[in-house]
Amino acid sequence: MAQTDLHMHSSVSMDGEISPRGLAELCCQEGVTLAALTDHNDIAGSAEFIWRSAQLGVQAIPGVELDCVHECNLLHMLGYGIDIANEALLHAVQAVRGLQAEAGMRLMDAVAAQGIVFDREQVLELAGDGVVCAETIAQSAFQVPENRTHPLIRPLLPGGALADRPLVNFYWSVCAPGKPAYVPVDFMTAGQAVDLIHEAGGIAVLAHPGASISDAVVLDSVLGLPLDGVEAFSSYHTTQQAGEYAAKAAARHLLVSGGSDFHGKIKPDIRIGAVDWREYENEAKAALLDAVKHRY
Repeated sequence: MAQTDLHMHSSVSMDGEISPRGLAELCCQEGVTLAALTDHNDIAGSAEFIWRSAQLGVQAIPGVELDCVHECNLLHMLGYGIDIANEALLHAVQAVRGLQAEAGMRLMDAVAAQGIVFDREQVLELAGDGVVCAETIAQSAFQVPENRTHPLIRPLLPGGALADRPLVNFYWSVCAPGKPAYVPVDFMTAGQAVDLIHEAGGIAVLAHPGASISDAVVLDSVLGLPLDGVEAFSSYHTTQQAGEYAAKAAARHLLVSGGSDFHGKIKPDIRIGAVDWREYENEAKAALLDAVKHRY
């Protein structure tokens, strides 16, 4: 287990489970000494996470993970060392959450159109903040007996090919781009995400490229943006991929970062600190902390 985890989500993320406070406590329990809370398009949990981390002796970096697009590819951009009171950032995340809330209503219609039965009221109650995501719909749909024979649900049930992470795999197999219940959201461009993070005083790092970019030409195009680093070490990357992304970062004089992408129950096999940094952890941590300190 690593002592550094720079990619994790709390219950502030629409698909997270544990409170920011609880997440700080879990970091301490798992021996993580440097952590970044990177909730999806939200920084509402940052102050609580930083406060509780400080009490427990865990060094916390304020962070965020912004959904964005580049040449029709849906990407995630991590921001580290951001000013969580920055007005432009606060306005942007509020706007994105509004878009996602509206898209969530359309997503329920799109899933229902596939013949998948679920309780809308239950989904809205589970969503809590009004932002419905695929994983929340899945929680309700899995409780309905008549869905058990549905061809889109059957692989997600115990014994099925996608049963290892049924909630998040519901998104990937039913609601992701190119899938039958996909609902597009007009996210900011990757370039705008980088600019926004910089405006908020942070450093911009491309999240888990191995999970979101399959085309080498697209990856080179993204790396040509004025970003600051690449998340080379991730739960989704093989050792070979991690080495390749670290090498690409070094060739472009970019930082390397790493994180588990912990969410809780939607990705039950991912633990905080479960990042194989190989021999890079201390060097990468020092470089990133220095960059955060001297960004502005």
